[in-house]
Amino acid sequence: MNGNNQESFLKESPAAYRVVTDGDLDVSLLKVNLAKSPWERMQANDDALNFTESLRAAMEKRNAKFK
Repeated sequence: MNGNNQESFLKESPAAYRVVTDGDLDVSLLKVNLAKSPWERMQANDDALNFTESLRAAMEKRNAKFK
């Protein structure tokens, strides 16, 4: 998609689906996370880490069945 088509697409999109950008960087997630308290951000990080560890354990269990 060239720049002109992309601009018209973003202008026609509902506000909820627009991507806020700073050059090529999507800053929408930064804004959402910076609105959280440091404690909330630490909890979100712990949640992501726990999820990653559960995925890793599931993959190890799956791979052990095939050995």
